[in-house]
Amino acid sequence: MKFWKWPKFWIGLVIILWLVYVISANLDQSVTIFIVPFLVQPIVRVSAIVAGSIITGCILTLLVQFAWRRRASKYAAASVAAAGSSTSTVA
Repeated sequence: MKFWKWPKFWIGLVIILWLVYVISANLDQSVTIFIVPFLVQPIVRVSAIVAGSIITGCILTLLVQFAWRRRASKYAAASVAAAGSSTSTVA
């Protein structure tokens, strides 16, 4: 149970508790979004915006990780082959 002594644990706990408070305090409110002046003005609940943001963030994170790993593995294979084919020596 050493994690109780870590400052990262306490800072993370405070941030998580603050986020839970902010989200729960604002879930019942509604927001008017002005898309087209005087024509389209939907009223959206904050809970829908939070849920959409969470889903969008998760999907974007997975796509970035996939692209990053794919790019890194492509260059790792090329660098290994190039290092093995070198014939120069350093004295």
